[in-house]
Amino acid sequence: MTNDVDVLVVGGGVGGMAAALAFARDPRITVRVVERRAGPGNINRGDSLLPAVTRHLVRWGALERVMAAGANPIDRMQVFHAEEGKLFEAPLTDPDGSPYVVLPHPDIERVLADAARATGRAHVSFRTSLRRLVEDGGRVRGAVVVDDAGRETEVRARLVVGADGSTSKVRDLLGVPFFSEPYDTGYYIVDLQRPEAYRDAMRLDLHADGGVMTMPQRDGVVGVAVLVLPRQLQLFQAGTMEQRLRAIWQRSPLLAGMPHVGKNAHLYRLHRGHAARYLSRGAALMGDAVHLTNPTAGQGMTMAIEDAAALARHVSPALHGSEPRLDAALAAYEAERRPANLELVRWSHWMGRFFAMSGPVADTVKRRVFAFGRTAVGQWVQREIWGHVATRKAA
Repeated sequence: MTNDVDVLVVGGGVGGMAAALAFARDPRITVRVVERRAGPGNINRGDSLLPAVTRHLVRWGALERVMAAGANPIDRMQVFHAEEGKLFEAPLTDPDGSPYVVLPHPDIERVLADAARATGRAHVSFRTSLRRLVEDGGRVRGAVVVDDAGRETEVRARLVVGADGSTSKVRDLLGVPFFSEPYDTGYYIVDLQRPEAYRDAMRLDLHADGGVMTMPQRDGVVGVAVLVLPRQLQLFQAGTMEQRLRAIWQRSPLLAGMPHVGKNAHLYRLHRGHAARYLSRGAALMGDAVHLTNPTAGQGMTMAIEDAAALARHVSPALHGSEPRLDAALAAYEAERRPANLELVRWSHWMGRFFAMSGPVADTVKRRVFAFGRTAVGQWVQREIWGHVATRKAA
């Protein structure tokens, strides 16, 4: 079987679905997404859609779908300490009105997939894997994909996009080097019953054993991310749920006594990495296929959606032109995104290192840093950091 499309996206996570939606907004372009999973539902990724992202969703006509799926708007950040109470509070606003919202990751994937299909120009094939790339004249012209029944299909495309994650098969087939390094820390992700005292906010509880981030989820539930230091990995890997909960309750008085809800509980090991290049033989890479970040700064999903927006913005006008014009558009995408992503990988690394400092001295340092945030100068610094992390605009 042979199919022809303009863009073939390999990988149906948030980045791949965002790319499909961004391209399919152009009425001249047809898109196909192939994803080996049975459907949306990756629980190992973030839930926060920062203003830098929701700005794109507004332009793509998808933010209303996100809100209808139950997203929670967040308008403030709060930092607490068990001994000193509230240390810091700051607004999470964007001058142009783009909101910060939180939605479970599987729902984000689902909304983007539905929005892409609703254009009538994007087709999503789940349970379908990449078998090999199709090349001619030293250029990628498509791919052979296989469904879960073993049926092969050759999909011809003007552009193949690898959005298939950190273990990207597209990247490997293209021979693009990827340099990664593991952290000795992790995050334990769990849903707990919502405490009565909690008000919707990005809330960080500082503790000498590691911070605890709390965010709203569905009704009656909060999502919790617990920093896990090397000496605690065994507990959060092999300990009982009761033992893990007691460790969380000790760090966050807000969550004390709150039971585990649902099945979403896992230890997320951390890495950072960056690809040597984003292009090869006329194909493009994006998202986790080219960059991995420490999640403390909340940049991984944001960077993937920004990649999708930039790729479509540069390439869509050139997709039906000559190959030299298409190559120039792809080079413009790489020239925009690679240095920006490299900076964010570094920024996330150092922010992650700061929050991973442990012990009484580190605890005192972090308390003083956030107490400084209450001053006029500290508030200015916070706005500058927030603008860099969450409200930045596309090039």
